[in-house]
Amino acid sequence: MQIAWFKRGSLLEWGLLLLVLTTAVALRFWQLGYWPAGLYRDEAFNGLDALQILDGKHALFFAANNGREPAYIYLTALAVTLFGQTIFAVRLAAAVVGALTTIPVYLLGKSWFSWRVGLLAAAVWAITLWPLHLSHIGLRPILLVPLLALAFWVGTLAYRRQKAWLWVASGLLYGATFYTYLAARFTPLLLMALLVYMILTQRGKRLWPGVAWFVLGTAVATLPFLILILQHPEMFLGRTGQVSILHPDVNHGDLWGTLWQQITAAFGMFIWRGDNILRHNPSGRPVFDIFMLIPFMIGLGWCLKHWRQAAAMTVLLWTVIMLGPTILAADAPHFLRAVGVLPAVIFLPALGLTWLWQWPRLPHLLRPLLVTILLLSSLGLTIHDYSKYNRDPETMYLFEGAATELANEINAADSQTAVYLDKSIWTSWPSIEFLVTDPDSIQRYEAQTFLSSLSKPATIFTWPYASLDFLQQIITPPAQVTITNGPLTHGDLESEAYPLYVQYAIQAPQAATLNEPLAVFENGLQLLDADISLNHKKGLKVTLTWAAETDPSTSLSTSVAPTISAFVHISSPDGLIGQFDAPAAQGRWSNAWWQPDISVTETRLIQLDEPFDAARHELLVGLYDTQTGKRLSILEANGALSATTAVAIEPE
Repeated sequence: MQIAWFKRGSLLEWGLLLLVLTTAVALRFWQLGYWPAGLYRDEAFNGLDALQILDGKHALFFAANNGREPAYIYLTALAVTLFGQTIFAVRLAAAVVGALTTIPVYLLGKSWFSWRVGLLAAAVWAITLWPLHLSHIGLRPILLVPLLALAFWVGTLAYRRQKAWLWVASGLLYGATFYTYLAARFTPLLLMALLVYMILTQRGKRLWPGVAWFVLGTAVATLPFLILILQHPEMFLGRTGQVSILHPDVNHGDLWGTLWQQITAAFGMFIWRGDNILRHNPSGRPVFDIFMLIPFMIGLGWCLKHWRQAAAMTVLLWTVIMLGPTILAADAPHFLRAVGVLPAVIFLPALGLTWLWQWPRLPHLLRPLLVTILLLSSLGLTIHDYSKYNRDPETMYLFEGAATELANEINAADSQTAVYLDKSIWTSWPSIEFLVTDPDSIQRYEAQTFLSSLSKPATIFTWPYASLDFLQQIITPPAQVTITNGPLTHGDLESEAYPLYVQYAIQAPQAATLNEPLAVFENGLQLLDADISLNHKKGLKVTLTWAAETDPSTSLSTSVAPTISAFVHISSPDGLIGQFDAPAAQGRWSNAWWQPDISVTETRLIQLDEPFDAARHELLVGLYDTQTGKRLSILEANGALSATTAVAIEPE
């Protein structure tokens, strides 16, 4: 490949770099704090440790959550100082670093190859989905990339100019990588391989005494970290031992077979199949999309052909060796553990694009046009795929978006409302602890000790998968209870989503609940009020308020208490277009809890087959026995059974 340097200081060169940097900034700050929806627990732990830093508790290594290097956490502490306890603050450092990494990628590519390769590498970095996603989540791997790029760039300048201070600066930058992410611990292997290569190719003479200065800079930078490792080795090895393929739980007794699978999966991540963990990547999406596939292959071929060139061999060695952390650990390819291959692997499609730009078989004007089309097409696909990824409910589940919504509900509570939260929820979702701005304003309870009655208004966020019988003792009449299912969630190993919590908001009875009921059913359950509103074009939000003087299950003359469900049907002249069948209060209010002067309000969101039209559609509410399918009759004013089994609700 013919390598040509553009004139230094060219307005075109710097103008294009500014365009690339602007693109990187726009993509990384686009929906920052909202995409991905939620705040995963690893991010939340960074936020919690940032709060500890702001309280004066400084550390070189944070042991919680399997241990973490400190650099990102200190940057997060700065962001929290500026923007408070928010998702934006936790992710701000990643976005800033991810955008600014464009510059060291450009500088390194320019120093190794040409201004064009550097510029195209910066562009590939800016628009590739993997670096973009790393810049949108508040985790530390993103910090490793710019420091490695800067260390190698300054090291390249030191080698060429033979200046001691540049060697020291390179060592200081390299040493700083050990404060970013554990994949940095593989870089000594890369440096040793490069040293051997340089010696074998007769380039080693220029390394002395520069290497000594480099080692000095590295030693100065890493000395505090090394002392801490010697004092507490267990802090740094725990997580590594858990995920290593040497662990029997990972290799399942077949180490060599597992190793081969890991190697093929790791090398296939660039063009075949990427990380399957949805938090790291749209499941299975390779690093480079279809528009970067051919440039990647061309760049790889060019480096293999020109392996005698130091830059080409460095890219190859860097890529192969820094795949080690994902090859030797579970779940390859793992896009966090593999982050050390960046930015070296970015140079491969950049070299391929440069080759296309200079391909003599193409007309001169068509070459840059082809490269531009490929880059813009890749950018469009990245935007499409990342938007689709962030709108996927599974992404929200795995980033624990439900916990974020709970924290927002707590923060939005009126200062006059007493807020109670099940202690198990508080301790199980660290994002709630970080995002709740005034933890002293909420009372974290345990059901077995929650015996006192409540003053009104109050709201209780419960864990609905344990006994809630204590509610019967603490909610006393008169009261209106509004029951709301929390947003859905599920864990990594769970396939079915479920509400994270159920909220019970207790207040004095409202005027609507004091009027005559809309209907009294034969089991004694009363429909006090109903409200209809459009949820979206093809959806309805139906709010129902129920009451009962006694336990409804004992009001029917049967030896076995029936299972009663409430239905909401929306029908058109052509038939049913939507329905929502569930027990009154959707099963969140036990029959035994009904007392005089307590009303219970619930909300049902109903999807319709066509947009709601009050002139054509009818909404009916009623009860039926789920065992027999028989509808319950509505009582007449004198208490006699009527032939009516449903009440029609008119929109206001």
